[in-house]
Amino acid sequence: MIKTLNAAIDRLESVSMVAFMSIATVITAVQVVYRYGFNSSLFWAEEVVIYSIICMSFVGASMGVRHGAHISVDVLNAIASPRVNRLLHLVSAILGIIFAGFMVFYGFQLFGKTMDRGQLTAALRLPMAWFYLPIGISGVLLIIRYLGLLQTMWSSPPMSHAEQLAAEADKLV
Repeated sequence: MIKTLNAAIDRLESVSMVAFMSIATVITAVQVVYRYGFNSSLFWAEEVVIYSIICMSFVGASMGVRHGAHISVDVLNAIASPRVNRLLHLVSAILGIIFAGFMVFYGFQLFGKTMDRGQLTAALRLPMAWFYLPIGISGVLLIIRYLGLLQTMWSSPPMSHAEQLAAEADKLV
């Protein structure tokens, strides 16, 4: 079940990253043409680009968990036994789930309260709450990713840091 969900989330993340990056790139290019070619500008371009980059950041957090790309300190992993290494990964994943739980709770709470207040964005005049929604959604995606990580951790035998690095290098080739 987690593998099927991970595959669906992979597709969703990839498509949304391409969409947000395309939006930011195209609008920035159009804005440059307008500004330097026509001595004018699109009043809403900067806001759309900023919100696209923010959404990319939240989607990228989930992708980082999936691909093991978040910043980490490997000193303890390098000197620890495979069992301790597994314990360190377990603690890391549990802390990630707790953090993502806060993102879900406070992200959706922020969405709801902002929606109730009717706050609008400066240029687009759209409900600001919709731009806070990615915080809660990202938290849900992170929890799913960390649960998948825990499942993978428990289904495979403990291995040393050198074995993990070798396995990750094999995935790259």
